[in-house]
Amino acid sequence: MAWPATTRYGLPVAPGNLGLVQDFLNTITEGTIAPPDLLATLNDAQEWADQVIEQWISVDDLGWAKTLPRLTENDRKALVAFRDQLFEGLFGHSHSETAGGPARKNPTYHPVMTVSAGGIELWPGGEGWKYFETALLLICHQGQLEGVLRRMKSCKSDTCDVVFYDRSNNNSGVWHDVKLCGNRANVRAHRARSAVN
Repeated sequence: MAWPATTRYGLPVAPGNLGLVQDFLNTITEGTIAPPDLLATLNDAQEWADQVIEQWISVDDLGWAKTLPRLTENDRKALVAFRDQLFEGLFGHSHSETAGGPARKNPTYHPVMTVSAGGIELWPGGEGWKYFETALLLICHQGQLEGVLRRMKSCKSDTCDVVFYDRSNNNSGVWHDVKLCGNRANVRAHRARSAVN
């Protein structure tokens, strides 16, 4: 089993549970290769969800992964809106052209804290897909604390938002695919310089 959205771009995946966040964000339609948006229809979203939950269960080291109920159309729409919010929160821009409009809400998520002999533990709260969304946020929070979330990046290309995990030593990667998006940007820059001369 593999992360279905990320592997379709031929990318290595982020480590552990962070792979779930990367895969969720990579359900988008990227501008040039244009694979389908995996959350575009209820059937597509359910197919992605079934695969991603199975993969998440296989790599989860936090004990958070669990089988979730079938998606409804309202769940699908909520996941698309949440994906846009997560793009904005992590990368400072939204993937969707309609995100950030006046009708948009910023929901509150409620993790659960427990005290045990091992100390204080944080768990995703909520039911169904609210649980899934809360888990994604907690995984991002843990990634912030561990200093690895900064390696999760959205491709710098104007026509591409594919999310990649930067494994370079100095965390300097900017393209999800240097040959594809990097070369395109270099050609545009060369043409712009040539037009000026």
